[in-house]
Amino acid sequence: MSHKRIFRFLIFSLVLLTISLNLTLADTNKYVNEKYGFSIIPPEGWEFQDGSPYNLAAIFVGPADLGFRVNFNINIINIPEDEEAVINDELISSIKEELSYVSEELGEIEFQNEGKRDVAGFEGYELVYLIKIVGDVAIKQKQVYFIKDHKFYVFTFSALKDTFDKYLPLFEDSLKTFQVL
Repeated sequence: MSHKRIFRFLIFSLVLLTISLNLTLADTNKYVNEKYGFSIIPPEGWEFQDGSPYNLAAIFVGPADLGFRVNFNINIINIPEDEEAVINDELISSIKEELSYVSEELGEIEFQNEGKRDVAGFEGYELVYLIKIVGDVAIKQKQVYFIKDHKFYVFTFSALKDTFDKYLPLFEDSLKTFQVL
């Protein structure tokens, strides 16, 4: 083998090793939930919290900003085999009614936008709304939904109205990494 070929082989091997190492390091903070059959890479530095006390699959908590810790949670609900498993106007209307009912205890809810969207390769839907708690305190949430194999996946991102746009890209980047196992 000539020196050029040896040199090319060594460089090629180093490039492969670097790529492999970077891929391995990129997956080190991947959260895998065997019980619910999914994985996701949360934003760097965000803490995992067990969601089971709240009937959630997982909770990821970010930094405290203006006295509120930004967060997102994942809820997975089994849909009985004999029920329709599609996101349609009726389902979205029911979700909005339930959110309005629940928010009555907290304050006033204002739906800001909604529509179809891709969720990690699945056809889904999103709702963005504001819950005015008291005075100037308002929590803005984005819920993203999709259905697969008679399971309804719900992702809820929460932040103060004033910090929502600052942390939303972190949630969206994390959502792109979601995988059903």
